Amino acid sequence: MTQPPLPPRRSQTVLGNLTQAVKTTLTRINFSKLKLKPNARVPELLVQDADAPKAQIFPLLGDRYSIGRSSKSCDIVVRNPVVSQVHAVVKRDRKRKFLGLPTRSRFMIRDEGSTNGLYRGKRKLKSKILYNGDVISLGPPELAASVRVQYKDPLPWYLKAARYGLFGISGVTALTAAVIGIEWQRFSVYPLPESVQGPVVINSRDGQPLRTPRTDRHVEVQNLSEFSSFLPNAVMASEDSRFFWHLGVDPIGITRALFTNVRGGEIREGGSTLTQQLARSVLPDYVGRQDSAGRKIREAIVALKLETVYSKDFLLRMYLNRVYLGSGIYGFEDAAQFYFGKSSKDLNLSEAATLVGILPAPNSFNPVTNYKAAVEFRDRVLERMAQQGMVSQEEADRARRSRIEISPKARQELQSAIAPYFYSAVFDELESLLGGDLAKEGNFIVETGLDRRMQARAETSLRNSVETSGASAGYSQGAVVTLNAKTGEVLAMVGGTDFQESQFNRVTQALRQPGSTFKIFAYAAALEQGISPGTAYSCAPLNWGGQTYAGCGGGSADFYTGMAQSLNVVALRIAQDAGLDKVVQMAQRMGVKSTLKAVPGLVLGQSETTPLEMTSAFGVLANGGVRNRPHTIKRILDSGDCKDRKDINTCRVIYQADQDGENNQKVIQPDVANTMTTLLQGVVRSGTGRAAAIGLGEAGKTGTTNDNKDLWFIGYVPSQAIVTGVWLGNDNNAPTGGNSGLAAQLWGDYMRQVVR
Repeated sequence: MTQPPLPPRRSQTVLGNLTQAVKTTLTRINFSKLKLKPNARVPELLVQDADAPKAQIFPLLGDRYSIGRSSKSCDIVVRNPVVSQVHAVVKRDRKRKFLGLPTRSRFMIRDEGSTNGLYRGKRKLKSKILYNGDVISLGPPELAASVRVQYKDPLPWYLKAARYGLFGISGVTALTAAVIGIEWQRFSVYPLPESVQGPVVINSRDGQPLRTPRTDRHVEVQNLSEFSSFLPNAVMASEDSRFFWHLGVDPIGITRALFTNVRGGEIREGGSTLTQQLARSVLPDYVGRQDSAGRKIREAIVALKLETVYSKDFLLRMYLNRVYLGSGIYGFEDAAQFYFGKSSKDLNLSEAATLVGILPAPNSFNPVTNYKAAVEFRDRVLERMAQQGMVSQEEADRARRSRIEISPKARQELQSAIAPYFYSAVFDELESLLGGDLAKEGNFIVETGLDRRMQARAETSLRNSVETSGASAGYSQGAVVTLNAKTGEVLAMVGGTDFQESQFNRVTQALRQPGSTFKIFAYAAALEQGISPGTAYSCAPLNWGGQTYAGCGGGSADFYTGMAQSLNVVALRIAQDAGLDKVVQMAQRMGVKSTLKAVPGLVLGQSETTPLEMTSAFGVLANGGVRNRPHTIKRILDSGDCKDRKDINTCRVIYQADQDGENNQKVIQPDVANTMTTLLQGVVRSGTGRAAAIGLGEAGKTGTTNDNKDLWFIGYVPSQAIVTGVWLGNDNNAPTGGNSGLAAQLWGDYMRQVVR
């Protein structure tokens, strides 16, 4: 049976009672008069007596404090019958260590043989380290007279942040470890799957490849020493300088890539190691082919497992044997034989750096199709090798001054591609759809909408125009692109007169002022707002935005005359009524993605766009107001995942254009599109585009910029929804002596051959 608490022993004399009262008062005064510096942080003890209205606060500045009823023996006096004369001691513990290092000192409370003991909840204590918020009872908590003692010592914000950060890191680490552990069991890396390599096969509309696929047997080198000594070093210098340091995933590289991409506002650098790139190649089914965060995680897990099973030399050899190097070539042995007609063991420094320089964009940077880019990236590899001490600066400079000599066989094979500008554009689109890392892995069959007959006619028409009219009119380049407005498929694409001379694709890459072809957006915006095409506008000069625009003679002109005769002042007044912001919005809705400024000059084609953008916008009119994204790729199939490799219909479909969310978007009303077609038919029938007439109800618009630097005609055959854009000019923006009628003439000559 528990003994009832004993009442305090009172002094039997008046003098004793007085002495005790004075001592008690002095103790309390000493604590209450303690003054701390502003923002000073010290632990506190809050003592709440049973019958007290509020707790007393005692700052713990020293190392030891006794608690009890005795004013003579105790620093903190509690006049409560439950409390013993010396009930407990609060003492600072300065000897606590963690991993041998001193830690932040804490207070502990210890029972000093009290009658009623110390309690935390219902648990009786002998001693306890105190933490912020701990509540200790002097006596059983069931007693109404028990005294409540609370310890307060909140952590500083930086220690709280460190603590929670540590908890967070620990939690993430534990979760990551769990995910890795689960995923680890889902695949095996021993033995490695056989190398199943296949090129990127690009087929035209009729299923014929645009370039003859390679059929040479793939060769893998069995020992790392059988490669040129320059190759492994060049690869590591370019792709993964810490290859022999990391465990498959490089946190430094990931952090650097993240910082670079965030600062640049776009994906400029990847953080994948050689092992991660190899992981995608050897286990594509597990890693996946979609460009997503999940794929990156699985790729990293495979890389970690590869590093635990195989040596660094083995992994490096496998990478050198299996990496994709463009033109259907895998591995540096095959690449050396193809590009240089020699074994990879015999490559010199310049040749090794050239092949490694191809890696970022294998189908674009090879020295046959783009010699300038190949030299530039070779020199980058040489520079990195010199910086990392893999070669001397003298060796790097000697290699930099050497010419890249390509095998005639390789040159012949690569130059034999049908529609080289289109072929190159396919790879650009492949990268945008799948991501750069995945696109360069190969094993794809790409179906396109290219019409080989149209393509041949377009190439011939452009070449003839430049050689004949261009010689007298002073233009040396041009571009032709034909689209199926109902699907957005590119049927033909000629980005220049000679791909071998210049790989710059003027259809997709050239930003040129569109001239009067841009007026269609002002007319369409006005029609959309209900302005009648019969509305007459003055031909008088116009002052707008601080600039005076010449008139078109006396009287006025409606939409029909203004469009047919390409009257600038009429188009400007129509844009005033519609609003420049509405003109910009119309252009953007119809497919112009280049930057547009809402200024009067915009209406006359001041803002630069690409021929593909403008041709696609005319396609909206040809398709009754429905927009389709212009695209070279109809379908992408995984040639490494076919039930029957001889039948492409059994291959897994990765992408399908007709399921693209950017297609079949109604951007303007059909009646607006139909009215615009009527206006544009007048251009060909009786206006500035008469040279384009082929007798099939064709509609189109001419365009000329200042000093005749750009000559345009964009038009379509409404009954077939076939739209073609033509641009003529000079790459250096030099003036020409021609006019838009030459572009219209080229359009007519070409379309007469391909439209039935």
